[in-house]
Amino acid sequence: MNEKIWMILIFCTAISLLSVSNAMPQEAKENMVCHAFYGKMNVSTTDPDIESSSDDIRIVGADAQKSFGGGIFKYGFETGAIFSWDSDVQYFRASSGENGGTASVSVDVEWFIIDYFFGGHIGFEPASWFHLSVGAGPLLICGMWESEPEESSSDELADESDVEFGAGLYARASVDIFLTKTFGINAGVRRTKTTLSFKDSAGKSDIEGWQYYLGLALRF
Repeated sequence: MNEKIWMILIFCTAISLLSVSNAMPQEAKENMVCHAFYGKMNVSTTDPDIESSSDDIRIVGADAQKSFGGGIFKYGFETGAIFSWDSDVQYFRASSGENGGTASVSVDVEWFIIDYFFGGHIGFEPASWFHLSVGAGPLLICGMWESEPEESSSDELADESDVEFGAGLYARASVDIFLTKTFGINAGVRRTKTTLSFKDSAGKSDIEGWQYYLGLALRF
């Protein structure tokens, strides 16, 4: 499983960056900014059997922005991929049968989410070392959920896994501070609106709310 996840991660990141690079004429590549970043996001579930849901999930991502215009204000398009994962111990409640009692069971839960986005952006660059941008557009998402209950007397909990796909929207803002002509640091915030329905395991999962990240910026 881990090998497949890393293969998907590397493949999607490469596609995200190359899709912008190859779409434009070679002479215009100096107007491209790429980012690699790390941050946090929130995921909540509606399954009543989940006593504590996953939140503050780690994210890593990469994106590329292609800009036009030679003045302070720029415009263009952007694309990228964000990968979210979490592996923690959760607590589930399971009915114990006809008597109506409940049993609390410790369960190992793993999340893995791939989020590919593509949209437009507007940039503000009053100086060569400072770049502010806002962007928005559609996104595609794939989520994988796995749970493995520890030893329990309950027969109602078993190993579960599910993979679901969805689509949604995103909006984000980021700022780059360039330390040299081509290298700098990046900070950003993003808000998403999409849902994954893990019908057989975690129920409906809302992938929405704020995401915060810090990373590196490269300008070409």
